[in-house]
Amino acid sequence: MSGPLNTDYFSSLTAQIKQCTSCEELQSVVTESMGALNDQLTAITAQNAYFAALQSLLTPPGASLSSLVTWVTTLIDDYLTPQLAAYAKYTAQVAALTAEIETLTAAITSKASSFSSCSISIP
Repeated sequence: MSGPLNTDYFSSLTAQIKQCTSCEELQSVVTESMGALNDQLTAITAQNAYFAALQSLLTPPGASLSSLVTWVTTLIDDYLTPQLAAYAKYTAQVAALTAEIETLTAAITSKASSFSSCSISIP
């Protein structure tokens, strides 16, 4: 996921869920959409773990040699800090994606209850 969370996509999925006319149709929408969303969440979480490990490198180690300190500071300022800007973005996206998945789950549960004997498996 390369940009801000597309909330229109979630609104569209919720509308699709609400328009289902059978349990089978609802299951099909749920399987397709939640599978894709879970894949996205897994990818973002894995990438975020990588950035979290790098974050500890933002503090230069204590050193007596000024050239080493300058090099380390330059590495942090010019390379690591810009690279880790994505960490904050991904952290916000994980929170937003998780909230949207919870909203979809509630819509799925609500719609499933409108069909008799409907049991939906959410991946």
